[in-house]
Amino acid sequence: MSEVDVKAFATEGNRDLHILYGSQSGNSEGLAEKWQKEAKRYGLNPTVHDMDGFDINSMSNMSRVMIVCSTWGEGEMPDNAEELYESAVGVGKILSNTHFSICALGDTGYDLFCQSGKDWDKTLEDMGGSRIYDRVDCDVDFEDPAEQWMKGTMSKLASVDDSGAFQADMVDNMIAYSSGNEIEADPEPVAGEGIPQIASMGIPQAAMSNVVHRPHQYTGYKQNSYCVKCGKYCFHWHGASPSNPELYPDYECKDCGYVRKMKIA
Repeated sequence: MSEVDVKAFATEGNRDLHILYGSQSGNSEGLAEKWQKEAKRYGLNPTVHDMDGFDINSMSNMSRVMIVCSTWGEGEMPDNAEELYESAVGVGKILSNTHFSICALGDTGYDLFCQSGKDWDKTLEDMGGSRIYDRVDCDVDFEDPAEQWMKGTMSKLASVDDSGAFQADMVDNMIAYSSGNEIEADPEPVAGEGIPQIASMGIPQAAMSNVVHRPHQYTGYKQNSYCVKCGKYCFHWHGASPSNPELYPDYECKDCGYVRKMKIA
């Protein structure tokens, strides 16, 4: 196929791509937003959807779907994906022309590793969808495997034509086409922009010599939560794996001051 024909394939007709994310800590959402930019290299018109509030029936009109979903607790869907998944399980075979692939995020420290992503993979197939690229199950160091999955999935979804048919002989052309396209980089932050300066905070600079700098005591990811006493929305830091109990600190409600102990079984 000539270069002109490849460009026409990549830019004309229906080039919509739908990226759905189920996220508890923000990792899946971050990947979805990153892939939204990358999709433009392939001539795709990407839309990112939060699973919360998404209408499962609308997927029947989508020919290209990517899903990235984390697993919470012991094989549970993240909060923003629960309702959509329940709807999907009982909706029936509504996907007659939908090509999909799943990126699952999880933690091998749990028995039901990446279970949410595995559930979505099976459910979309039960709904009649066509798996265009194999699911990837990512551990806590998810960046590299997720990146490789994205490239493999994107090149195949970009090879779905205007009518929704997958054209296998276009995959190499789409890879070559994407390599010749640049995407706009995020603007570099201005030094100090958005960071309150000492003077504007009303703190004399001299007083800063008395500030005791506390070391960062633990690592992990931010987990949204609700205070069990007053019910206010708050968050705590949740460690990477139950095999590292020192990463699970207590957390304190900022509204009522109630301290809840984190217990690791």
